[in-house]
Amino acid sequence: MKKLLFGAIGLMLMGSVNAQDTYQISIDLTASKEDKVPVTINPPKVDMDTIEYHMAKIVPGTYSISDFGRFISNFKAIDVDGNELPVDTLTVNKWQIANAKDLHQISYLVDDSWDEFDGYGDNIVFEPGGTNIHADSETFVLNTFGFIGYLKGKKFVPFEVSIKHTETSYGATALKKETVDPTQDRYFADDFNFLADGPIMYSIPDTVTRKIANAEVIVSVHSPNKVLSAKDVMDNIYDLMEAQSNYLGGELPVNRYAYLIYLNDESTLSGAMGALEHSYSSVYSLPEAGADRIAQTVRDVAAHEFFHIVTPLNIHSKEIGEFNYIEPEMSKHLWLYEGVTEYSSMHVQVKYNLYGPDKFMAEIQDKLRVADRFPLVSFTEMSENILDPEYEEMYSNVYYKGALIGMCLDLYLTKYSNGEKDLQWLMRELAKKYGKEVSFDDDELFEVIEGLTYPEVGEFLRTYVSGDEPLPIKEVLGWAGVNYTEEKTVKQTVSFRSGVGLTLNEDREIAVEDVDGDNAFAADLGYEPGDVILKINGTDFNLGSAQAIIENYTMTVAPGDKVKILVRREVKEGKFKNKKLKAKAIEEETTVKHFLELDPEPSEEQYKVLQSWIIAGK
Repeated sequence: MKKLLFGAIGLMLMGSVNAQDTYQISIDLTASKEDKVPVTINPPKVDMDTIEYHMAKIVPGTYSISDFGRFISNFKAIDVDGNELPVDTLTVNKWQIANAKDLHQISYLVDDSWDEFDGYGDNIVFEPGGTNIHADSETFVLNTFGFIGYLKGKKFVPFEVSIKHTETSYGATALKKETVDPTQDRYFADDFNFLADGPIMYSIPDTVTRKIANAEVIVSVHSPNKVLSAKDVMDNIYDLMEAQSNYLGGELPVNRYAYLIYLNDESTLSGAMGALEHSYSSVYSLPEAGADRIAQTVRDVAAHEFFHIVTPLNIHSKEIGEFNYIEPEMSKHLWLYEGVTEYSSMHVQVKYNLYGPDKFMAEIQDKLRVADRFPLVSFTEMSENILDPEYEEMYSNVYYKGALIGMCLDLYLTKYSNGEKDLQWLMRELAKKYGKEVSFDDDELFEVIEGLTYPEVGEFLRTYVSGDEPLPIKEVLGWAGVNYTEEKTVKQTVSFRSGVGLTLNEDREIAVEDVDGDNAFAADLGYEPGDVILKINGTDFNLGSAQAIIENYTMTVAPGDKVKILVRREVKEGKFKNKKLKAKAIEEETTVKHFLELDPEPSEEQYKVLQSWIIAGK
């Protein structure tokens, strides 16, 4: 069960239990050497001859094997007199300690997952789900499951964690902490699940806190070159979070939430960017860019991650509520955890007028087009077996087809209730039935949903989510007066990407990989393979700004407009020169898959469904 424990509760717990019934943990960030941090653990009393110490193999929200034990070195177990106890390494994540009744302390060094080292291998941990140790900048990303493990059979006892840090650094987290002195903080957790759900980011402080609905929202940013501030981010997402609180019924199911945002000014191991959700917080790894360039990226990712306060925090299966960090069983319902979350992050923005129906329809079209790349399989079967090689490459479809499942379910509820119920109503009802402390049974969820709603909803879930039938997109969108055409030839202003294949070079710059010589617009511009695109119409073009620039170009450029591209081109081996490319935008006929447009003359019933679907208060 993914939860955090706030300081007041922690203090009550610590006052009611004996120290021997807790883990007392010390992490000294000031003693970091060669990207390794020492961890010392005084564990609960052991009454067995041998005991195993476990580090997490996999953690909730990642759906991939991380093996955090491989980042541990110099593992020692000692008795009260300082004598070492025999230790056998059983697997990469398990150590067996002999004479365990005499166990007094465990110590080891933790290497971070953001940097390569001897023995790292090719299993790269996606940065938001890993650990970062950067003592030179006094910056540390502590996903606690990467630093701390537990004794087998003793996962559900309290943890007390003391962290020593420099006087000039600050630990941002959703956990309420006890400040012992200017260089030491103390955190409490009810059990390992609570602890693993509580990330902390230490850095030179740049933190802003604001009240939104009933919750205290914290934004903490590490920007190496100070090009983005916590205030920039808060200003950018404040209206979004207000809309989200209204979308969830006017009150948030948490009283504290933290955005921990780490910006990279160098390439990352994974080459990816994004975030990992926790119940009361989210951790971000993004390319460093200013507010004008990265605002939309932060906003879109934040919109998704924040909605995880609904699921899995308040709605989750036993596989999540009783998560096994060593031999996990996967839930069948990734469509709910990730798909409904992704759909909600889009839907809230159109429903509360943060953007218009045109953009919302464009996002649905994009989901349909990307979902086409994946095979038609049972979504519940894929979810349950997502760690198997046959299915693991399908995971990203949870953000595409999973979101479309959420959309269809929303429209089913809207239609069959005559606008009285919708997907958010269903989420609230499920949260009332289960909540933080109660897990649902994977095999019973569809039956429960059908009991709360209509037979047609149950049939939809069995046919299109458990089954492998293609989603009834045309029929469902038609209920809201949205006309769907599988393929349509239309005239469009060509994009600056038309006729070129783009890739990322070793420096994570966006470069031209190949050029279609038959494409008139690409020929007019004069692209060459290897060109690094620096600016589009005067605006810096990079990973952080690409999404916003592409959207702006699509919405504003008309045939005949002059398009200016600045590229860096290799003119001789090892010598580069910036070159300005110019051409006039042209219009051409193109075949568009999954074309959507609002019916200009919807029926009264269609208009009622549309109003209920995308307009707040209807």
